[in-house]
Amino acid sequence: MRIRANQAGTQGSVLLVTLLTAWIIGISLVSYLTLVVNQNRSTYRSLTWNTCVPVMEAGIEEALTQLHFNGVTNLAANGWTLGIEGLYRKSRDVGADGSYFEVTIQPVDPPVIISTGYAAAPANTGKPIGGSSAFGMILGSVSGYRSSSAVMINRKVQVTTKKQTDAAGGLMAKGEIKFEGNASLDSFDSSNPSYSTDGLYDPAKRRDKAMALSNSRTPDAIQMASSVIYGSATTGPGGSVSIAGGTIGDAAWVAAAQTGVQTGHFESDANVQFDNVPEPFTFASGLTPLADLVGGTNYGFVVNGTLQQNFNLPAATIDSDHPMIIIGNATLYISGNLDVSSGGYIYLDLGASVKLYVGGSVDIGGNGIINGTSRAKDLSIYGLNTCNSINYSGSSPLIGTVYAPYAAFNFSGPAGAFGAFSANSISINNSSHIAFDESLNGTGEYIIASWIEL
Repeated sequence: MRIRANQAGTQGSVLLVTLLTAWIIGISLVSYLTLVVNQNRSTYRSLTWNTCVPVMEAGIEEALTQLHFNGVTNLAANGWTLGIEGLYRKSRDVGADGSYFEVTIQPVDPPVIISTGYAAAPANTGKPIGGSSAFGMILGSVSGYRSSSAVMINRKVQVTTKKQTDAAGGLMAKGEIKFEGNASLDSFDSSNPSYSTDGLYDPAKRRDKAMALSNSRTPDAIQMASSVIYGSATTGPGGSVSIAGGTIGDAAWVAAAQTGVQTGHFESDANVQFDNVPEPFTFASGLTPLADLVGGTNYGFVVNGTLQQNFNLPAATIDSDHPMIIIGNATLYISGNLDVSSGGYIYLDLGASVKLYVGGSVDIGGNGIINGTSRAKDLSIYGLNTCNSINYSGSSPLIGTVYAPYAAFNFSGPAGAFGAFSANSISINNSSHIAFDESLNGTGEYIIASWIEL
């Protein structure tokens, strides 16, 4: 007896199972490819986004370089053009991939920079091969499709600027800043008659924009005793201020006889770079200051900048019989020690200016430095990397700036110091007064103050 099976039903079941299996595999493949596509797209977007950053930064550097050489008064130089909106603008290609930047400078003081960086998207399109879908990716892989049209993406940033000085705020140190007894720090502005008298400090017009800044991250990085700061204090992360009976705050806070730190007048985020001081020129290539009679006074050292700018001495001992005079605009390089004592003095003549570089120790007593111009910008003292101490105890006020990144700066001058002072460490003697001249903020380089992506 022959039994006949119904094969049509079995074949139909196999076909159904095969189609269902193929459908499940297809869905799984599409899901997997979609995941790959999304990962691919995310990677492209991240790469493209980051590619814009160095292009955008190149535009900012271009603008800062223009400001360095031309300030805000001659921005039309070096290929910059003035637009109808009142902004100076420039564009430049960056690299060989078509990237470029467009940058503008708003001619105000301080200027505002807006830079837009354009970068070619990776793989020319910024999209996965074959489009944005999984099926497009499959078809693209089969056909070998590549888009030939370049797509540019961009990022834009607005940068505000400020001027950087060697000691913004008055006192700046790598390490400890110590105020002894009733020492004080405040500010004035020699360029503004509302905050000075004939360019000189006037206690009736004092300001509260001073700052003592220490990079130190240790406790008691700034020590106050019973001293007063009309302004603020800043230390490195983790650093602190030892107040004792001292006061840090604005003029109203101090006038109210408050003690301690006023809210908002202390920060712990200092990270200032102290650049080394190179020698200004090769030693012995300048003139040697010689003794001479000037204006009826016998000077042991005459630095006459109207003859030549550069002067040098291996060391200098200045006393009552051998005072020094600076005439014109000069640079004096003392490779060894500078000592002023016994009624000696350095006189900065009217209309003169000097950059004084010292490689050894500096001890200025006697009558100190007499700044005939009464402007801090005209007297600049630089301690080379081998200068480890600067002491000022002269009877004349120190009107000038000091920048000595490896020196301990000690001030005990009875007549006060007016300008800005930077050193490895700073010590202010009991009852001594320091005043930051805010006009020095106008003499530094423009640097970035804030960065806002638009």
